Amino acid sequence: MKKKNGKSDRVQFINQFLSKPAKVGAVLPSSKFLTKKILSFINFKQENLTIVEYGPGTGPFTKEIIKSLKQNDRLIVVEQNKKFVENLKNKFGNCNNVSIIHGSVANVSEILEKENVKKVDFIVSGIPFTSLPADVTDEIMISTAKVMSDNSRFLTFQYSTFKLRKFSSFFKIESKKFVLRNIPSAYVICMKNK
Repeated sequence: MKKKNGKSDRVQFINQFLSKPAKVGAVLPSSKFLTKKILSFINFKQENLTIVEYGPGTGPFTKEIIKSLKQNDRLIVVEQNKKFVENLKNKFGNCNNVSIIHGSVANVSEILEKENVKKVDFIVSGIPFTSLPADVTDEIMISTAKVMSDNSRFLTFQYSTFKLRKFSSFFKIESKKFVLRNIPSAYVICMKNK
């Protein structure tokens, strides 16, 4: 694992978890197996692809998404943890078609408007919804549904199925896959607008 200022991503992630467990939501970054499973839902052959990533943390999904982006594709990364934003900018700030935004995903409409993004193909979320208050989850779901078209997909992972009923009140759940090789094990959920 690459080190930055003597700290690995894993150490930084653990430190942020210990200081803000409700906002980080996991003790370790996502595994390569979880990353591969969630990104398997994205059609990277699609032209002019626009992906929005919620709560990337240290960027395991971000890194793999960037590897697959074509010249005219866009990735908008939204993270509210300042330390993670600094880390992401250090690692990915030189990528021309990547925007790293320090902000709340509840404001995704305004963020996309400022970025001049008219359509969203995929939203990839690393947000720990089970640790968020119900009203915050609702706000994020409403904002997410607003920026999605009929062809958009909302991809998230969760460590339990506790929030499935909440998700299904806003979206149609198309797929739910279990990934054992992650700490902790997780469910990958693919959703579309109702």
